[in-house]
Amino acid sequence: MKKHSFLLLLLFSFVLTACSNEKDHVTTEPAVKEETQESRLEDIEKINLEVSKEALTNLPPGSMMADLSYEEDSKEIGNSIPEMDPEIKNQLPSQLEQLTKESDDLDTIKKGLLGLLASPHYKQVIESSMAYQPNFEEPYLPDPTRSDVDEEVAANKKAIILLDASSSMLLQSDGRVKMDIAKDAVKSFAQTIGQSSEVSLVVYGHKGSENDEDMFESCSGIEELYPMGKYSKQDFHEAVDSFESKGWTPLAGAIQKAAEMSSNYLEGTTIYIVSDGAETCGGDPIQASRDLAAKNSSNTVNIIGFDVDSKTEDQLKAVAEAGNGEYFKADNPEELKNTIQYEWLPATLDLAWAFTMAPDGWELGDEYKIGEQYPLQVWTIGRRESQRLSDAISIMGENKWITEEQQNELRDWAMERSEAIKEVYYEMYKDNREEADAKSKEIRQRVDEWVEKMKALKKERGDIW
Repeated sequence: MKKHSFLLLLLFSFVLTACSNEKDHVTTEPAVKEETQESRLEDIEKINLEVSKEALTNLPPGSMMADLSYEEDSKEIGNSIPEMDPEIKNQLPSQLEQLTKESDDLDTIKKGLLGLLASPHYKQVIESSMAYQPNFEEPYLPDPTRSDVDEEVAANKKAIILLDASSSMLLQSDGRVKMDIAKDAVKSFAQTIGQSSEVSLVVYGHKGSENDEDMFESCSGIEELYPMGKYSKQDFHEAVDSFESKGWTPLAGAIQKAAEMSSNYLEGTTIYIVSDGAETCGGDPIQASRDLAAKNSSNTVNIIGFDVDSKTEDQLKAVAEAGNGEYFKADNPEELKNTIQYEWLPATLDLAWAFTMAPDGWELGDEYKIGEQYPLQVWTIGRRESQRLSDAISIMGENKWITEEQQNELRDWAMERSEAIKEVYYEMYKDNREEADAKSKEIRQRVDEWVEKMKALKKERGDIW
């Protein structure tokens, strides 16, 4: 009897333990699940369904969109929207089923869809658009009170700009690469002298490298990148932007190249040299300059030494003197700009051409396109997102996780959201277009005021207009 009693007692204890464990399992697991569900729903409720620049900027990226690159998301898509990524499409149904089990409230489902599929790139593209600044070329308007404006000096009809692109131009001046500074200054200078002269751009030092084995290639690589002719802003800028600094400094060879070119011209030729270094290819730039001037008494060789040492400056001064020209020193970017744009300007400016220094219709149109770039990407991103939402809504409808009425309402919402994002695109583009208009107007006003100031000064002097 005792043995049987013990067995009964042991069996009873086992049953109690099993029941206790089962009870613990039943009571604890739902508690953990409920906590996770509540946390997820709380995160979903924080999502803002509003469509505006601010709301889109602050919209958290969809949890399934981590691998969507900015380049892919903003890539132009035309009239057809690419299908959803197959991997995301395979993973999406389980997420959607869970979402619809957690709530049947439409606003919550909308937020849940965005929590899964919202683009991660609204913030980047909207902030880029809001940072837009028109980039018109600034006109150079020399202060007439600095200029004598009293001598009628006939400008030479031909102008050759020799630009040093040797490796030393890769060094920095005031935090910028010297080559970039020189290019900007030469672009503006060419626009000015191009109103009264035909222009050519000759570059040297842009071939090979500074290594000894590349010396021949670099020293012989002297190239006319903008053929002598009427100034065209677009073509000239393309020529200036088409090369980089690389090699040696064939200054004498560049002057000889200019001499060969000028021998074909009836008029005198003015040579403008922008350089930061002395001859390194073994030539004699002083003699080359003397020979150029001897071919025509109207030929001149003017030089700006940009951030040069004293030894280099001595050589460049001698080159300018031998070419019946002038030497100007520029130790920093601002001095280069002032020198290249002021010292070599003809004393009498052709005011009839002044209007060309303000943005024209073509330039304004080009700037509109630049200002539209990021707003258009917002619309593109929104269209891709709308397609993902539409696909997700279809999946929920096909699986009967939502009613037909809910499906229709969600589809309407996705379309309305896409249209609202399109309106954001229009708003942002309009803002940027107005920025461009305002900047263009401001430049034109400065040019007009400068012209009037010049006219008044000439009238005071009794000049015949």
